[in-house]
Amino acid sequence: MVVTALGTMVVVACLWLWAVFATPADARGVMAITGGLCAVLLTAAAAVIAHHVATGRRLREQARAAAARVARLEREIARVAEDTLPALGRQMRGGGSVPDALARLPQPPDGPLQQLLKATANELDGLERERAIAHASRSATESEIVTLTRDTLPELVRQIQVERKPVTSALAEVRQPVHAPLRDLLAETAQQLSEGDRRGAAVMAACAGAAARVQAQATSLLAQLRDLEEQYGDQEEVFADLLDLDHRVSQLGRLADNIALLSGGRSGRRWTRPIVMESVLRGAMGRISAYQRVRVHSTSTAAVVGYAAEGVMHALAELMDNAATFSAHGTEVHVYVDEEDAGMVVTIEDSGLGMRPRERQHAAKLVSEPLDLRTLSGTRLGLAVVGRLVDKYGLTVSFRPSARGGTGVVMLIPRVLITQPRTAPEPPAAIERQARPALVAAAVPAQAAPAEEAEESLPRRRRGQTLAEATGSRPATAVKPQRDGREAAARFAAFRQAGGRGRPADPASGDS
Repeated sequence: MVVTALGTMVVVACLWLWAVFATPADARGVMAITGGLCAVLLTAAAAVIAHHVATGRRLREQARAAAARVARLEREIARVAEDTLPALGRQMRGGGSVPDALARLPQPPDGPLQQLLKATANELDGLERERAIAHASRSATESEIVTLTRDTLPELVRQIQVERKPVTSALAEVRQPVHAPLRDLLAETAQQLSEGDRRGAAVMAACAGAAARVQAQATSLLAQLRDLEEQYGDQEEVFADLLDLDHRVSQLGRLADNIALLSGGRSGRRWTRPIVMESVLRGAMGRISAYQRVRVHSTSTAAVVGYAAEGVMHALAELMDNAATFSAHGTEVHVYVDEEDAGMVVTIEDSGLGMRPRERQHAAKLVSEPLDLRTLSGTRLGLAVVGRLVDKYGLTVSFRPSARGGTGVVMLIPRVLITQPRTAPEPPAAIERQARPALVAAAVPAQAAPAEEAEESLPRRRRGQTLAEATGSRPATAVKPQRDGREAAARFAAFRQAGGRGRPADPASGDS
């Protein structure tokens, strides 16, 4: 381009010189000056053009070099992003130091990329340290929470609800968490536990007091009914109504005893002397509504010690009631008594639908873990009451499928609670009165019979002989439709006369 410009200038200069010499002599000066000026201007223009041309060429070369550098940087950045930085992250997470991690990685040729990689490594190292600190803190917090839920809270509950310690003393006995929020949570939980326990204790005391009043009223009513039964025992219609009322009041007393036991109270009756097993079974039968369906198979002459007789009787009544409730109305509930080395075994079998394994596990849990009204769910109290009695007297209750198609309940009365009666096995008057409905059911024949057959079917027992002994030699009769209450009363009146009604009451019965 410069050569072209210079050539053009030379040609123009030659033409201009020719024009000057061709011009007349008087005009050559003016022509020379004008041509010189034009030549200067043309030369300047050519120089400018040449400069711009060179500048454009240089800029194009720089642009190509910049494009090549940008392409190279893009390739380096892609390699750093896809390979170097992930490898650097793995090195840092593996616990390596920044110099070691950078030494193991290929370094980019560009200086800024090297600085960027180093700065990234330092930042990752700082983040990794923070992550390790956060992980350690989280692990410590989780460990504190596990210790709190597994050890501290149960111990706190035991200190407050079982040992009845105040909040400050209970908190001083348990391990305090390191973290302040957990300490605050533990203190608030202790406050709520203490408050809930106070409220629960107040409710339980109110329930126990109410149950005690109902127990007293039931005991008083039963005593009055006993007097009325003695007074009107020969009047069949009145005696039938008194028997029915006696039975209903006995069931009311059992319900009051249930509430009392579950609220921390005690049963409304106590005995001071051993009670023979026959009387215990009959007394339990007399406390349930379906006593007519219970069949007792017992030849045992052993007795239950006085302080445990009421508890055993109550537990058997609840188990008999459950068996009768959860079996068909027309079926029988059979009670078997066997003496073993470990104690007395009472088996109650029904012909109901049975229990699934999960239901048996739930029932076994109810009778093995003593509950109270605060922790009891549902409206049925029977098995929970049995659980309280099992815990109090050391009984053992288990459930199994019955050969009759329903459920079998096995109660083991430990040997320490079994003794022999001090005298002839006469049941105390209160137990005999409770067992009257069961005795009536046993004394009533299954169907109408001639008078002489009825006389032969009446049990005759001597003084000191139980009903089971008096009736043991008689063949068992099949279950037939029951007769009305008045005829049952008449039969029981005859039974009392045959059994020696004039026997004086035992002042040492110990019932209260």
